Amino acid sequence: MAARLFEKLLTFLFDVLALNVAFFTAFWLRYKSNLFPEVFDPYLDLASYLYPSLIVSGLWVLLFFITGLYRDWYKESRLDELFVVWRTVLTGLFLLFLITSASQITEFVKTGNFGVLFTRTKFAVLLTYGICMMFFAAANRMAMHTLLAALFIRGIAVTNVLIIGANESGVRLVKDLSRYPQLGYKVSGFVDDDGRKRGTELEGYQVHGTYSDIPAIVKKEHVGGLIIAYVSTSPNEIQRILEYCGDIKVDIYMVPSLVDVISGHLKTHQIFGVPLMVLLQDHMPAWEAQIKRLMDISVAFSVLAIGAPFWLILAAIIRFSSSGPAVYKQIRVGRNGRNFTMYKFRSMYSDAEKYSGPQWASEDDPRITPVGRFIRKTRLDEIPQFINVLKGEMSLVGPRPERPFFVEQLKKEIPWYVRRIKMKPGITGWAQVKHKYDASIEDVKQKVIYDLYYFENMSLNLDLKILLRTFLVVLTGKGAH
Repeated sequence: MAARLFEKLLTFLFDVLALNVAFFTAFWLRYKSNLFPEVFDPYLDLASYLYPSLIVSGLWVLLFFITGLYRDWYKESRLDELFVVWRTVLTGLFLLFLITSASQITEFVKTGNFGVLFTRTKFAVLLTYGICMMFFAAANRMAMHTLLAALFIRGIAVTNVLIIGANESGVRLVKDLSRYPQLGYKVSGFVDDDGRKRGTELEGYQVHGTYSDIPAIVKKEHVGGLIIAYVSTSPNEIQRILEYCGDIKVDIYMVPSLVDVISGHLKTHQIFGVPLMVLLQDHMPAWEAQIKRLMDISVAFSVLAIGAPFWLILAAIIRFSSSGPAVYKQIRVGRNGRNFTMYKFRSMYSDAEKYSGPQWASEDDPRITPVGRFIRKTRLDEIPQFINVLKGEMSLVGPRPERPFFVEQLKKEIPWYVRRIKMKPGITGWAQVKHKYDASIEDVKQKVIYDLYYFENMSLNLDLKILLRTFLVVLTGKGAH
């Protein structure tokens, strides 16, 4: 994980440098080089453009972020990355043209004269700047990859990986990875379900333990990736492995069989000729995921800030209508099984589960206060969760976070439940708009089906659809007790 953070930081710094070099190179070519005599000005102060250059660089970085240029490119083709860079630059130039041509666009609408929009000078400036951006942005990415490859070869900032399967397939994979040190992977050893192999060595690498030892080994060896090396025909065995490693934040790959590749059931990466299937991957494209996070922050901040006076009044009503704090705190399970403190406006009497222990809410539940019944029906009890959204523990849209007590039950009773906790939980979700409040474990089992549908079809379009349906649910009270 540290290696990937290092790569992103290095990429960001290289981008800022390249963007400013492109800006000042275009400035020099246009106004200082005498290549364009009509605009040549030897007395033009270059330093006065430093502040505009920083602003423009910030906007470019934001655009790079939105279009996914800060995702994990180390495992993808450099050519693919270049196409995304050039596509992003063209998009940025078009936006820059629109921003700088606001008044001309108005005139064009009135007159229909294209000459108003495309003056020779403006075209030359954009063309010069565009060529500089194309060259320096692409050269920067290639230089960054070259530097990273050199660091990886020297063992710097590499990702430790654990091979699951101390067998012939595992040995073959180790040899493939060692053949390409520039990939940035360092094998930490093996894991095998045959306990007799524990403590032995294979190709100079130790067999650390069995499947159940994976979480401890990952922590001890600082592992960032798991690769299931052998081809298994039993989905139950793969599921058993995932049950042990589903709660930890690591990338999980598997060497695919021919059937897997042909069926296209899971996405396959070709990494320096080593085909690896990605398990439990995020299906939302990186650029959409970044827009989703920006949307989370914007909406959460707006709801909390604009509605602050009303939320304070509501908190006072809750506080004085029944004993106990207005805001209720509860430990929930977040992404990758990480616990966090979730906030809600209190809708039940204090110590409602003191004697009964954790249990599902039900219709006409006597633990719910009169005010609580109203705020649950209108979903106002969820408002403090926007704090969790700002902290990055939750999203606007995602599966509802469950309590650790219930998660342990559900992992035993529901196949592939581990997929659900690979997603960031949300205030609302596909299951919430399609099903009622949880009243039993059977309700949760039904909701898991909807959550897995969301996992397989994550997109901004689906998120917007869910948010719209949630708004209708709040207006009608449908789906709430």
